[in-house]
Amino acid sequence: MSSGPGDTFALYVRDALGISTPTADAIPPLTPPVPRLPGVTLPGTFGPEWDRWWAQSLVAGGAQHVPGRWPAGLPKELVEAHEQWEPDRRSPENTQQRNDARVAFSKLLNEVVEQLTEELGHPPLFELDVIEIPVEGQFWRRLGKSKVLVSEELKSSRNVIAPLESVIRELAQ
Repeated sequence: MSSGPGDTFALYVRDALGISTPTADAIPPLTPPVPRLPGVTLPGTFGPEWDRWWAQSLVAGGAQHVPGRWPAGLPKELVEAHEQWEPDRRSPENTQQRNDARVAFSKLLNEVVEQLTEELGHPPLFELDVIEIPVEGQFWRRLGKSKVLVSEELKSSRNVIAPLESVIRELAQ
């Protein structure tokens, strides 16, 4: 199983520009909140292009890794604004918070695996990629058979057991 932070740039663009599409609206806003970028006029095709870009960023390992396919009309100042907004992941406070969340998630994962091991009579074999995103609330979205998005809040909560167990149980079959 792999677990790591997801790229937030596409979500930052969504929040900063106020993009509203069914795909964009299905994911909660980033936390900390993103200030809106004033005075930007976007082409009418920007929303559908953002949806495509978001989907490709999940496959490519981040929105910044598909630069030749960024939505047309993306304001250049958003890259710098994103860098200023993004919390310093190396700060002692963020490092401690990340470590605490990792330990809590590891304990919950072990709990699920132990229960399934007992039921199956052997440890479950599975491959699961957990992408953590800093969005509001307890959010979970399955992206494919073995890839999920999870909010930082849900990842460190006992509430993650139900969706995690459901996916692992299916993968271990």
